[in-house]
Amino acid sequence: MDWRELLSRPWVGEIIGFIVGGFPIWWPMLNGYTLFNALFAFAYSTIAFGFAARALVGWIALFAILLIGISAWTGYSLRERPEGRWFRWFTCFVIGWALARSLAFILLDQAFFLGAILTLPFVLGSLMLAAISGHVLAHPLLTQGREVVLRSAKASASHALIIFLVGMLLFLPNLTAMAGLQPSPPERPQSGYGSGEFPFEVAELVYDPVFPENVTSWYDEQSESKDWRVYVFTPKDVGERTVGVALLLHGYEGEDMEVYRDTLESLAGQGLVAIFPQYVSDVDMSSIDSGFELTYLLGGSDHPQHQPRYTMALYGIDHAWERIEAGDQVQEALGGEATIDPGHLWIGGHSMGAGTTYHVLSEVLGRGWGSQSLVVDLEAPWIHATQSEFQGNMSRLPDHAIIQIIEYESDNVVAKCIGRWQHARLLARDGAGPLSADQVQFLQVPSDYRGFPRLIASHYLPATIIRESLADHSYYPRLEAQADFIASSASGDAAAAQTAQTAFMESTDLGEWSNGDTVYPMVFVDAPLELPDDDIDACPVT
Repeated sequence: MDWRELLSRPWVGEIIGFIVGGFPIWWPMLNGYTLFNALFAFAYSTIAFGFAARALVGWIALFAILLIGISAWTGYSLRERPEGRWFRWFTCFVIGWALARSLAFILLDQAFFLGAILTLPFVLGSLMLAAISGHVLAHPLLTQGREVVLRSAKASASHALIIFLVGMLLFLPNLTAMAGLQPSPPERPQSGYGSGEFPFEVAELVYDPVFPENVTSWYDEQSESKDWRVYVFTPKDVGERTVGVALLLHGYEGEDMEVYRDTLESLAGQGLVAIFPQYVSDVDMSSIDSGFELTYLLGGSDHPQHQPRYTMALYGIDHAWERIEAGDQVQEALGGEATIDPGHLWIGGHSMGAGTTYHVLSEVLGRGWGSQSLVVDLEAPWIHATQSEFQGNMSRLPDHAIIQIIEYESDNVVAKCIGRWQHARLLARDGAGPLSADQVQFLQVPSDYRGFPRLIASHYLPATIIRESLADHSYYPRLEAQADFIASSASGDAAAAQTAQTAFMESTDLGEWSNGDTVYPMVFVDAPLELPDDDIDACPVT
């Protein structure tokens, strides 16, 4: 048997299809990426496909059924013809490709999608069912000896049954959603907070700091290859207003500004100068003693990586502020007559950025920032530093501080005890005397699976790339109301500030499904440490 004969075998086509289907995973890994990073990149394309395919809901189910029927008819028509052999090879290639993509999807769904993406498994299941039906019906009547026929038939039947069952597991659970038979979630607000319409147009500026050696010495190979920047989003042509400042701190592997573009535009569109510093997620740990033992305590840790991350974040903010004070493009974008006053401050962080917030907040409070109005927003918080020089001093929090800590029901990335302990820390102001309980709010955002697209309160809900209905109603309106509160306070409009404060501190409504059912509302929790927590060991008290 020569290599051409071998390559023409259908089972070889299935192997080749599996290799090709897994290319987005194994190729990055061959080039030095971890499995996590390779899957994360694949997730972006999966989300883009899922969002695009939603426009075909209703049609996509019809196309799938037609495809299965056409493939079966084609296979049957070619069963006694020479072309049937190549059709069987092609269907095996499709099966292998779909199996590889399904495996990648299952891994992503467990860690990232959490059941939110239904279009891709439905399409993959449809391809498997179409391919296996065509493949089975394309087999010619066997004329070999009885024993050979039976052995071949058993192997083919077992293979076909496995592929059929996998295809049905992907196809059937998602059929009603793809047929458009499930209620749809509420639309984006038509006006006001969350609508995407802002009081001001937004300008985007980019700066390139030269970071000091106490940051760059921690760079790993991947960090050294990046251009680390700080972004500033600013409202345009604000007249003679006084303008407040916003500081946004990103999550792990979220240094790409595009992950938070909608958040930055929301902050600036409400009238704040928003600063977004990039800082490292992964660092070179070769300088750390191999005997070092990591200690977790009350939602924090003493990991050495806090030092380069926090130092780099604050350095980026300082660089941007120096450029702003020098009267460069920011002042030009504002209109030339505006006054920028960091005494009116919004500061927020997502995941790792929430932990970073403590150090940055402590430092800027020490400079007088936030002395007139202050909102702190922590989304799906990850750990803060417990080292004295980086843990931050929350006794500096002013009496007028307003703080919201947000927990997402389907968050499977961070331990929920972290945010709950951080609520206790902020409420107590590190023992300096508690803030009023109604100023430090702990808010839970629920998931709701009763329609399509599903509303999944995942760890990644604040990311621009997966913006959809739940974010449009639970995240952006609240964020924009917070920004409006600071902007209105800075401009001296007390009435507007009060209206904005009521919007983000009292509203829990998330709209209705298309069938009239109310979406599960957000919940304010008075005593989060009393909530049940299966992962409390991640936040030991001693």
